[in-house]
Amino acid sequence: MYENKQHICIVLLCRPTKKDTTVGGIYVRITANGKQTEISLNEKIPVNQWNVQKQEVNGRTPQVKALNTHLENVRFKIKEKYRALVDKDLPITAKGIKDVFLGNQVEQKGHSLSELVAYHAKMQGEKLSPGTMKNYVATGEYIRNFLMSKFGKDDMYLKELNHEFITELEYFIRTNPLKLHDPCEGNGIMKHLERVKKMVRWSRQLGWIHYDPFLDYKLNFKKYKRKKLDLNEVVRIEEQTFTNKSIDYVKNLFLFSCYTGLAYADVMALKPENLETDHNGRLWCKIYRQKNEEYAAIPVLSIAESIVEKYINHPKAVNRGTVFPYTSNQEVNRSLKIIGEVCGITKYMSFHLARHTFATAITLKNGVPMETVSKMLGHKRISTTQIYADVDEEKLTADMASIERKFKKFVRSKGTGSGHKHQKGKLE
Repeated sequence: MYENKQHICIVLLCRPTKKDTTVGGIYVRITANGKQTEISLNEKIPVNQWNVQKQEVNGRTPQVKALNTHLENVRFKIKEKYRALVDKDLPITAKGIKDVFLGNQVEQKGHSLSELVAYHAKMQGEKLSPGTMKNYVATGEYIRNFLMSKFGKDDMYLKELNHEFITELEYFIRTNPLKLHDPCEGNGIMKHLERVKKMVRWSRQLGWIHYDPFLDYKLNFKKYKRKKLDLNEVVRIEEQTFTNKSIDYVKNLFLFSCYTGLAYADVMALKPENLETDHNGRLWCKIYRQKNEEYAAIPVLSIAESIVEKYINHPKAVNRGTVFPYTSNQEVNRSLKIIGEVCGITKYMSFHLARHTFATAITLKNGVPMETVSKMLGHKRISTTQIYADVDEEKLTADMASIERKFKKFVRSKGTGSGHKHQKGKLE
């Protein structure tokens, strides 16, 4: 139930006034999902009459009884407003409850940016991978920090968003990193803005706003050449022996990814039931990717199959119900650095490098069609796969050499004598 995911706390309190500390004003504090706000009830009482435990005024006079009844009604009405928001499946925030209680209806001022971030987390949190949601949390933190820095508040209405806001948010992310030792640069900044753009466009689909402030704003992603290993480097790793069992295990996991294209999370989640043998005896790996839940079907090469056979009956793998024993991402990256140094590979070694290697050196460069590679990688759009189809110097040299051979063959077939009449033709 939605209520189980939301928690509110309503507390009545008496705070001494600045002019006279013996007299206090009564406030109601609303706390929702870790954030709080207060409402002044415009009631003054002697501070010594306030009962902190019961959150009411001590006394039996008609005036005191009437005031306590009013305070209880306030608490009841706030709970009613909270339930109304829950029934409408709207985001629950302390400020939102306060606005509804005071009559500042959502329809009058519109939805806020913090509401959008909270509602996105609620509706999309279970659909997106933990890693993706972690990135959205970081984006939300940048938004809050920016609002506090520029406006002195942690929220604003969606209708206030404009091109200036987006431009200044970009500058803020660039100059105010969440971690001082890890500044956000280049495409990292663009990814944060892309997440904001997606949420804002989603709010338009929900009818929360009627225009797109990102309409004239272009996200400038820089295209980088994807690093990958060539076949010689893959073979070098394969032939290298390691006495350390942990490093040798990471080596085999990396090679398995080079020959299947599976990401680290997918390899760790791979179960025996994801492996199927067809009527021709070919082993297939069929899995829904952890990142986007897209289906991927991969014919397993014999060298990758031998790695599966080596670990599928390992006690730690059997206990987990997976093909491979668990090893942390940190351990994998630490071991890959050692593997790269031992094998004389100067490229930065990460597990994702294996996925790039599969897409280029193993498949595309060996004539596997783009559509097939896209299916095996579990990409939703073929445009994502096209990122891997980079044209490097090796490919340029091979293509031009092929053209030169065809051209020479064409010239020889037509002859070069002065009396020869040239014929129209084409390179074959």
